[in-house]
Amino acid sequence: MYVKTLNGLSLNGAWTLQLSLYACWVLGFAATWFFTGDALPEIPFLLAAISLVSLAAVIVYVLVRRQHEFRLVPRINISLETFLLAFSMALALVVVKDALAYILPLPAWPELSFTSIHTSSFAVILVSVVLAAFMEEMLFRGIIMEALLHRYSGGIALLQSSLLYMLAHPDPAQMPGSLLLGLLAGFFYLRLRDLCSCFLIHLIHNVATAVVALSGGSLQFAISDPYTYVALVTGCALALAAGFFILRNITPAGHPKKQVLLAK
Repeated sequence: MYVKTLNGLSLNGAWTLQLSLYACWVLGFAATWFFTGDALPEIPFLLAAISLVSLAAVIVYVLVRRQHEFRLVPRINISLETFLLAFSMALALVVVKDALAYILPLPAWPELSFTSIHTSSFAVILVSVVLAAFMEEMLFRGIIMEALLHRYSGGIALLQSSLLYMLAHPDPAQMPGSLLLGLLAGFFYLRLRDLCSCFLIHLIHNVATAVVALSGGSLQFAISDPYTYVALVTGCALALAAGFFILRNITPAGHPKKQVLLAK
């Protein structure tokens, strides 16, 4: 699955989409706050729903508006090799991200954690784990990164889309992990130009994060058996590095690079 665009998107255009997302949040929170008052931050389902509706509104606006000629191309294009690679690297990222939170503790702003994984009920888990993952990949990789690739180098498109994705998680405690997830999913998209692997990475990441949250986190494991924990984190970091080099050598059928080589 991917989103085709004829005109691409400038950096200013990418930031405009980010500001549009912020505007939807503000309008949604303001309208909901009018009815719930101070209780809004205590209702995870409403927070997750506002975030999801805002993402959907921006995506629909981009696909309907004709300025940049975006067009959704639904397809499933994932091999067993890329599936296993995406699955393993997503799990490794959760472990590395969790360890990074201990090494670089940042202030947590719960009132801005509406894009985090909420586990208060099955409906909230479904929204924040599955639907949010699909919407975020559609916007930040499928639309923003794809459009930036039409005007800029792969490195600029990857870093810019990952930065915008990080800023879509305004809680400082979430930002390092969000940046790493954006870079991982973005690199898969850069190599494969398909959203299936990106969505799989995001989904596995969210599911694993929810499991860690429901189990009380890995802090107790790090305290009770620090040597094993360090070995686990080191192994996952090496797995991410190895996955990066493996992915660099994968050129799937239909990839623009391969088409150029065949033409020659």
